[in-house]
Amino acid sequence: MAVVVTGECFGCGVCEASCPHRAISQAPSFPVTYVVDALGCNDCGACVPLCPVEAIVDDEAWAVCHGRGCPLTSRRYADVTCTEGDPDAACPSCAGPRWTRDGTTWWCPSCDHPQGVASARCPKARRAAALARSGA
Repeated sequence: MAVVVTGECFGCGVCEASCPHRAISQAPSFPVTYVVDALGCNDCGACVPLCPVEAIVDDEAWAVCHGRGCPLTSRRYADVTCTEGDPDAACPSCAGPRWTRDGTTWWCPSCDHPQGVASARCPKARRAAALARSGA
């Protein structure tokens, strides 16, 4: 599941610097705190042990990459890999992850799945779209 930065954060920035997918950024608030883009977070956990005040915790509202609810855990998609939150590889239409079978041809499971491949949706992308529609 994605992580969230709690109110204990004092703005040191070590989490932002440690995130390999640039899913953590400075919030537009004062005092300085940080926020996590849950769709960009690939659940690697690199930031969690580095926080000096333990302000980074699991956000149970979000699914875990390759965990329960992720279509890639199905045998049907055993040979498929995912961009897992890489912002440079996200679908330009829906900002969700893209998938590949061969490592060279990528497609969005929501927008442009290839012929003969069942449509599926990343649970993180589905939740992000629902939140965007609701204005949350």
